[in-house]
Amino acid sequence: MTKLGALLYVLYSACLLFSFSEARAADITSQVRWGEAPASSTNPLQINYLHSGQDEINRGYTPLNQWMQITLRNDEKQAVEKLLLFDSPLVGQLRLYQEGQLHEAPLLSGPGYILQQRQYPFRLGAYLLKLEPGQELRLYVQRDAHHALNTRVFLKAPEEATHDETQAKMIFYFYLGGIFSLVIYNLLLGLFTHQKDYLSYSLFAASFGATAVVLHGVVDTYIWPNAPFVFSNYLMFFSSLTLFSASFFVGRFLNIKKDFAVGYWGVRLFQALALVTMGASFFAPAQRGLFFFGYWIDLSIAAAIVFFVFCGFYCLYRQGNRLARYFLFSWLVVLLGTMVWMASFHGLVGNNAWTQYSLLLANLGEMLILSLGLAYKIKILNDEKMRAQQAAEDKERYHRLVRVLSHDVANTVSGLMYHSEMLQEYCQGEAEQQHLNRITKSIEQLNGILRSVRQEEIFQTNRAHLDLQAVELSPACWEALNHYSWQMEEKGLSIHVEVPTGVYVRADRAALINQVLSNLLSNCIKFSEAGCCVSLVVAERMDALVLTVQDEGVGIQEEELNHLFKGTHLFSRTGTANEQGSGMGTALVMEYMKLFGGSIEVQSVHRTQNPQSGTKVHLVFPKYEYRGKG
Repeated sequence: MTKLGALLYVLYSACLLFSFSEARAADITSQVRWGEAPASSTNPLQINYLHSGQDEINRGYTPLNQWMQITLRNDEKQAVEKLLLFDSPLVGQLRLYQEGQLHEAPLLSGPGYILQQRQYPFRLGAYLLKLEPGQELRLYVQRDAHHALNTRVFLKAPEEATHDETQAKMIFYFYLGGIFSLVIYNLLLGLFTHQKDYLSYSLFAASFGATAVVLHGVVDTYIWPNAPFVFSNYLMFFSSLTLFSASFFVGRFLNIKKDFAVGYWGVRLFQALALVTMGASFFAPAQRGLFFFGYWIDLSIAAAIVFFVFCGFYCLYRQGNRLARYFLFSWLVVLLGTMVWMASFHGLVGNNAWTQYSLLLANLGEMLILSLGLAYKIKILNDEKMRAQQAAEDKERYHRLVRVLSHDVANTVSGLMYHSEMLQEYCQGEAEQQHLNRITKSIEQLNGILRSVRQEEIFQTNRAHLDLQAVELSPACWEALNHYSWQMEEKGLSIHVEVPTGVYVRADRAALINQVLSNLLSNCIKFSEAGCCVSLVVAERMDALVLTVQDEGVGIQEEELNHLFKGTHLFSRTGTANEQGSGMGTALVMEYMKLFGGSIEVQSVHRTQNPQSGTKVHLVFPKYEYRGKG
């Protein structure tokens, strides 16, 4: 819906509503006497009636039937025709008995009956009465309903009541048109965009709209007056459905995940509460002993509203969720509608169609704001999609650049290395040899950096295509050691291996040897001095197999150890023989071990802390039972 359309929609509704006149009626609520009795009591003369003395009649959920005694007198000189009207759509089933005619069948009215059974075809509880001049009429009205009640009693001229109902009907149709448009619009969006948020919103808006029109008796009076059952008697079902769909929608709209545990489990709690009352609603109309489920759903809805507002504030201020602003603003509209209705009810503002149905219109405003919020969410998702596409393009450019560096530049570096070695034979002077050694070390350092870059490129390219298989550790360890045997001999290091044959892990063999073990052995050699020992030892744990790679080198400082395998910092320290590295190898080892389903544990003592220094790296693999080929 465009902004212009929304503005015209609001202006039209304002013009429509301000054109309604204030209701004109005689409020006789304070004159009504009230009593209660079990459903088995049918004689109104046996009921104990009391004056309520209130401006409204309030009764909670109860298994008892309520009775009203109303006395009317015509002091005019001509006969009058008045409509006895109960302004609450929750009055249920009403039976009217007239004094002196108690033996006759009662007159039926109220939203609890189908329209054809009502004495007067009106949406609310209404009786058309005719009083002769000077006549006094005593009436007894029995109310049979499982709903709570909040009503006032009026005497109105039939034409005045018809006029007011025509205005109310316009509001209901206006409301239905708005809700229907929002539901269909968002349903189609959800189906075509495959965005579940729109579908959950459609369910929420549809269930809320259905609850509103059932609550006000619109379905039983205007939409489906000849239905085989009375929708108003099953208001609890629609209320429960609204609570369930609202909980589902709030969870998706605010993107409540398990990291917000209170919100995540709270949403599911209200869904469970709604399902319980949804099931009970089919039995409550006939089984008045289930009246307590009325309190259940009312308290659940009240608690849910408070909870949803809390979730909105939490997601806005703790998680920075911009959609929470739309969510909270929608509840502000509902709050303003409630305040207008309360002010009208207590006489602080005029009682007209604008104020009488402010809650209904506030609900429509709420739904419109949430719909705009969903449109804003689509904009966010489109922006994120564009950023993701840009990131993918940047990543591809990065990989192309890395491939150029790791291959073309590597060829140039190899050429430099070759010419450096050739010059060693022709340059005999001490000064020339010193410069050549520096050039050679710089080339070796550059070659090491390129090798690390190639390893990173291999990991990023192959991580989704690694073929995990059974790898025997003993041959893999010896193959990795053979790659570094000349360096270990040159540096005077010894080797200790306790890796028995027949021990298998699940990994990619090439990655295990060339990336994981090679990086660890390279570090052992780099930071060890002559006479030190490098060892590889296998041990078992309860649920894992551990390969420990250990050296007796200089060790790692504690502050560096905390970040070594996290990939958040790159450490490039100089080895004991001035060897250089890129600092990328250790992070790659961690990534590969994650792909193998394992982990890494590191223990190290730095030489500044203890002369018996060194580092232990534990490669922890899940236990794997090798069952032959395949």
